[in-house]
Amino acid sequence: MSESDTWSSTSQIELPNRAMSFGDGLFETMYWDGEKIRLFDFHLDRLRHGMEILDLSVSGLQEHSLLHLLQSLNLHGESRLRWTVFRAGKGKYTPESSDVVQVLQISDFYRAPAIKHRAIISERIRLNPSIFSSSKSLNGIPYVLANLERKRNGADEIILLDNHGNVAEAGAANIFWEKGGEIYTPSLESGCIGGVMRRSFLDFLEEKRIEFVQDLFPMDDLLKSDRVWVSNVTGISMLGQIGSKAFQTDLPDYLLAFYKNSI
Repeated sequence: MSESDTWSSTSQIELPNRAMSFGDGLFETMYWDGEKIRLFDFHLDRLRHGMEILDLSVSGLQEHSLLHLLQSLNLHGESRLRWTVFRAGKGKYTPESSDVVQVLQISDFYRAPAIKHRAIISERIRLNPSIFSSSKSLNGIPYVLANLERKRNGADEIILLDNHGNVAEAGAANIFWEKGGEIYTPSLESGCIGGVMRRSFLDFLEEKRIEFVQDLFPMDDLLKSDRVWVSNVTGISMLGQIGSKAFQTDLPDYLLAFYKNSI
């Protein structure tokens, strides 16, 4: 990576740091389409919200220089970006600074599969809502353990519940379902991430005056649905089966319209 006013290429990060020692930071996984970051304003909103909770200096963000850097690199085609922001300085549990260190990682972008044929419900992991659960913190252990469980079971997706048994999200994506023509998704009170694709889709439904319900739902509600899908920065995947229950995997018109406009 070439140097810019605020960014420089390096394969090393100073150790120890507060990201490694305490998970004292946040990250955003973003999609570069060759010219811009898709839904960049939504990513910024979520990142700033999390930074305010962690008492990190929002004024330290270098979003404009980040965009300038990406444009200067002449990246051809699509790329996956991970923008990590963590607290600078040392200290123990009590921080000594609100300044931030920023790291940008660029890799190949792979779209989500159109269908994830087999999903399971996690038996090990439960999510808890908190003041920062809707942000993408550097503590991703619940998702690491959940996806290890998914991998051991040979599944394509795993569904996480909250501590009360309500549906929360998938292993690395938000979850939605349709039942009798109505659309449902867990509220943030379930402990799920406030995904940018989730926000974009709900905005789309509001714009088209399509009703939807955000709430806390037991797993039985999901299993009684007609269609189930998950979404994140890589796209939308329909779920073919959860346990022994099979679902329709065709995209309804509203989801197809959203998909064409957003991917």
